[in-house]
Amino acid sequence: MKKILVNVVFACSFMFLFSSMFLFYYDDFVSAVTSVQFDENKAFPIKECQEWTEDVRDFNVTKGNEAKEITVLMYHRVLDDQDVDVVHLDDKGDLYKTIVLKSEFEKQMKYLKEMGFVTITLEEFTLFMKGDINLPQKSILLTFDDGFKDNYEEVYPVLKAHDFTAINFIVTGLVTEKNQRYQAEKLQYFSVSDIQQSCEVFEFQSHTYNFHKRKGPRKSYLVIKPEGEIKTDLQTSLVNLNGSNKAFAYPYGDYNDTSVKVVDDLGFELAFTVESENAEPWMDMLKIPRKAVRPNNTMEDFKKLLYKPIETAP
Repeated sequence: MKKILVNVVFACSFMFLFSSMFLFYYDDFVSAVTSVQFDENKAFPIKECQEWTEDVRDFNVTKGNEAKEITVLMYHRVLDDQDVDVVHLDDKGDLYKTIVLKSEFEKQMKYLKEMGFVTITLEEFTLFMKGDINLPQKSILLTFDDGFKDNYEEVYPVLKAHDFTAINFIVTGLVTEKNQRYQAEKLQYFSVSDIQQSCEVFEFQSHTYNFHKRKGPRKSYLVIKPEGEIKTDLQTSLVNLNGSNKAFAYPYGDYNDTSVKVVDDLGFELAFTVESENAEPWMDMLKIPRKAVRPNNTMEDFKKLLYKPIETAP
């Protein structure tokens, strides 16, 4: 009888301990199970909901009010202020330069709206760069790199509320098959569901399939890898993107003659760098500059990005 009682107590204790551990690690378990990467041989089911990206609006620009150049802004991550953790800070205790607080992002978008700025599509931008259409002076192209999940959680609602659109250059090999519970402290990327639900605001374009990497501190894959490997990677990203090769963003802004040739061979119309200048018609379409928005930018800094070129390297 005593032996039976001991076994029962042991079994109950084990079940209690197991249940406690399961509940404690439940979120991590679910995340691990549901974070399977999207099939590299399949296309994201967004072809129909991206048809708006081919539309070209008539802005009725009057003579003398045409844009001479366009500011292209570059963002990466946007975090809710209360989600900032030690993992988001550098050795000096400052936010990493690729993170912008949501409170600041909201101020920036509110300013653009109040000042009458209009966000343009890649198609409209392309035609402007070719000298085929006129755009209003206060035209702007918003871009986001990498496809972080916070772009869906934090950025998408703000852009939608202001009736703005933006380009999202995604690393398609990081897109997950199923949705995950958003955890700001972890590096998480779009799920297919996130892409589907935000595709009326974001234009999705390539930031490679799996070549957003470096070997060593400064050697980007798009600079050191053989031409054939670069082409294969970008072709895979295009499979995921339903063949949409309107634009490409060089990871880290790194490129050389080989990577530019691959981008050209694959039929990309535009490719974006991180050189901090305004985009002007007839410049090299595969080396379009962008101005990075940083966490330490004040509103005055932000206004300078909009109205005149800056010399500070990103």
